[in-house]
Amino acid sequence: MKPTFALIIALLLVPLAALHATDIELTETLQLPECHSIGWVNAWVKASPQARGQKGWDGILDETKWGVPSPQQLVARNWDWKLTDEQWQQAVKQKGEGKKEDVKFDLWLPGDIPQAKGIVVISGHGSGEGLYRHPELRKLARELHLAIFKFIGNPMQRGFWPKSLLYERLEAFAEKSRHPELEHAPLFLYGHSNGTGFSAIFPATESARVWAWVSMRPGITFQVYHPGAAQIPGLVIFGEDDQFLARPSKAENLAVVEVMRKKHGAIWNYAVEPKTGHGPGEKTWPLVFSFLRHSFAARVPANADPRKGPVKLTAPQPESGHLGQNWDVTKGGYQALPVAPFASFTGDKSTASWLINAAYAADWQAFQRDGQVRKP
Repeated sequence: MKPTFALIIALLLVPLAALHATDIELTETLQLPECHSIGWVNAWVKASPQARGQKGWDGILDETKWGVPSPQQLVARNWDWKLTDEQWQQAVKQKGEGKKEDVKFDLWLPGDIPQAKGIVVISGHGSGEGLYRHPELRKLARELHLAIFKFIGNPMQRGFWPKSLLYERLEAFAEKSRHPELEHAPLFLYGHSNGTGFSAIFPATESARVWAWVSMRPGITFQVYHPGAAQIPGLVIFGEDDQFLARPSKAENLAVVEVMRKKHGAIWNYAVEPKTGHGPGEKTWPLVFSFLRHSFAARVPANADPRKGPVKLTAPQPESGHLGQNWDVTKGGYQALPVAPFASFTGDKSTASWLINAAYAADWQAFQRDGQVRKP
């Protein structure tokens, strides 16, 4: 049967967005024991000298400017864990797995893309729930061919062990969505507040699969100190008036990225959002999206096909990036901070924020100067 003239006209009048294939949105809730949570691991595995096979303080320091706490406090603050799955399993055997709680997983995937070339993985803790549904993130995901995956629930949202938990769920959703590439697609991580226990700790051992990560208003900055993640582009965004930034002092908390830059050559940057507290706002997201866009382009090869297996990410070259002078805590507020290509930057290159390219450097500079990224 030939289409009628009226039907043809009707189809021509349908908005382009409505012609997209139906977007995929799947959800799943599992009951997981509390032994998976980073808090449980810290209490029963990391914080216990006996669990580490040691008699006492191991002498490992954070190297950041956190005053002079007691030696045991220094141990508790150092989250650069050398923990094996076997050690974790032994602790679970000794202590028990603890009570079970719901963990909810959500996947959103544009319906009009042949495959997902990457996955934005979000801890739903704090602002993560809103970010998962943010229309601008979904627009960017459609453009770049990305899936968005989120989890929420005490056993996982602040960080979890073992790392394979995430991979198991991605494999399960790959089967449910009929997008097998989700099993191997590269990851971009987001965590807010103590969600940093996921976004900053996970890349320390999973660098082969993570293309970049974000810590939004970290609740405790020692969650950020991970030399194992130094060569994965990272962005830490602080709120100038965040009560957590003031504990014990702004200077000491901001120092974590500078020390990682100086001691470990971390290709990280940080930004301070003036006149804001612990939660991000609509002016915050464009900087996150800019970092996502430019880090994806720099690290995920254009011809990458995760349907064929793990993707080999492009290794960043520090000298090819830009540098930005860090926010001055003594001045506060909006600041016009110099940025320049790595070779021509005249400030302290060892501690300056590392910015992945000129376009992102311009957005970072505008964010610090104006409190927002200007739209093109």
